Amino acid sequence: MNLIYWIAFGLSGFALILIFIRRLRLTTHDLKFQKHLAKEEALNEEPMTEAVPEKPEAIQPEGSARQTFLKADTHYGRKEWDDAEVLLMAVVEMDPRHVEAHHKLGMLYMNLGDFPNAELYFNKLINMKKDPVYFSNLGAALYQQQRLVEAAEAYENAIALDDKRANRMQSLAQVYHELDNHDKALHYFERASSRKPKDKDLKLILADYYEKLERLEDATEQLKKVLEMDPYNEEVTKRLKEMEQSTNLE
Repeated sequence: MNLIYWIAFGLSGFALILIFIRRLRLTTHDLKFQKHLAKEEALNEEPMTEAVPEKPEAIQPEGSARQTFLKADTHYGRKEWDDAEVLLMAVVEMDPRHVEAHHKLGMLYMNLGDFPNAELYFNKLINMKKDPVYFSNLGAALYQQQRLVEAAEAYENAIALDDKRANRMQSLAQVYHELDNHDKALHYFERASSRKPKDKDLKLILADYYEKLERLEDATEQLKKVLEMDPYNEEVTKRLKEMEQSTNLE
């Protein structure tokens, strides 16, 4: 099945992270990275449903849910949203528990910016199967509606089922940041960074949080790691020198 969710959204987006520390130094690139994170998280997920092998002798009748879904999937892949929507709705009409059709509809509405309908279909999916992908996508749909407490709960459920995806951690951290729960935001930024050790953006975010909490040694460590990956970053070099001078004065 053609799963090209990450192409579908492109650069449409997740809200800018507003780090409120006294020495805000995130670059434009860093801000854009945070803006698009939740959408990328939803798009990079693949449904974890088990594929049922077809019997070679089985012949799908014309107009069956299977045949209709295949046609819908073709339109979806071409971004022909109207045609895909009509056919996917027909599939759901024929088979109310067709998991793939529900998931495609949810993602289709995310593409169209119809987040309430996306939420509806992700909720239906969760009622069929408690899958971390569906909880994560639900979190993204709720976040886009600024229902942050519910979004946090959805991401928490996703992580409880599968805690291996760094983007999922970072999406939850962003939600907690906007809820002003900075202890939890820092916790999940740290967990995300541990899973993406080469991610400079996360290290800069952590440096900001550590500085706000006056954990200057931790902030310095993160900045040094950034310089190891990007030794010619003048902004980080300047910031590191200022931080080291501040630490020496103390």
